[in-house]
Amino acid sequence: MASPTVGFWELRVTDAVTAAAFYTRVLGLVATPWEDQVLLSTPDGAPVGAIEQVAEAPPPDGFFRPTFDSDDLEADLAAVEAAGGTVTLPRSLISEEYGWWAAVTDPFGNRLQLSTSNPARDA
Repeated sequence: MASPTVGFWELRVTDAVTAAAFYTRVLGLVATPWEDQVLLSTPDGAPVGAIEQVAEAPPPDGFFRPTFDSDDLEADLAAVEAAGGTVTLPRSLISEEYGWWAAVTDPFGNRLQLSTSNPARDA
């Protein structure tokens, strides 16, 4: 997975430990406790997001849908599933100009997307 290119984002979940494990495994981020949240940073220390633990689950159709660049979409989709997430839309062509994308959810149902200009490994 390429380093996330989305600006800083916040996420509310009912289990910050599981969420931190998901995002560190899938996106290669570093999770660090920060005040009453978990700060997510790139391996070189640039902060990109925060996880806040809440008592109630976010609505099933929340607004959080960032798109992250991917160098190897198939490997990243496998990482999503291995980390407890779900692939809701497999690799799909955006256009010849823009490449492919896929939609996934984290273990809490939050939606995100992955995109790449690289063809499938088996293509």
